[in-house]
Amino acid sequence: MTTQPVPSPSDPRQLLDMKRALVHHVRREQRGAWFPLLAFAAVRFGAAPVVRYGQGDPDAPDLPPAMWYWPVALMLAYGAIYWFYLRRSHRLGLGIKVGPYLALGIALVALMTVYVTWTVLSPGFLTWIHGPAPLVLFLDTVVSPAGTIGLALLLLARIERSWVLLAITCAYLAAMFSPVDILDPSPWRFLPNILLEGGVLLLGGIGLALLQRVRVRSAA
Repeated sequence: MTTQPVPSPSDPRQLLDMKRALVHHVRREQRGAWFPLLAFAAVRFGAAPVVRYGQGDPDAPDLPPAMWYWPVALMLAYGAIYWFYLRRSHRLGLGIKVGPYLALGIALVALMTVYVTWTVLSPGFLTWIHGPAPLVLFLDTVVSPAGTIGLALLLLARIERSWVLLAITCAYLAAMFSPVDILDPSPWRFLPNILLEGGVLLLGGIGLALLQRVRVRSAA
């Protein structure tokens, strides 16, 4: 038997408050961005040995093996993310807007693959499309594998309406646009960038997972 008062149909203020509370509850239950963050962190960390040992012959016209890693790894990550949200939707009985996110992810991977492939196989393409050095750096960063991850996370933050995810994404973008310069020409000179960007994703995913667990316990 319930002891809470039931709002009268003639009381629009209480009905509006109940609607807002229900919408907030549904949006909170739909959130699961910790999994995409962990998936992208795994992709970012997994790039370290591939980039180190998969550069191939720089004089050869073929694509180096490392370039094949990103399309395959990102598509597998998006497939896992789609499976996760679909399974979560069936378990909660709530519709989750994962379709637009998956579509953007596939489009970004296709754009990245075409751009990188074109610039490698046709170096002359850069002589007329590229302008000032800051513009070149910005374009290369946005269309890079790390950049596509950041753009996808921005859309996910908009879909889930999560300020926490937006803050994590901004931290990731700041780490991406602030590369660590190493004067030593070591073959592992790119490792600090991977650790920094992947670390932000990993810690963000763990933090969101713990935060969601606390909210579930408090709501129980």
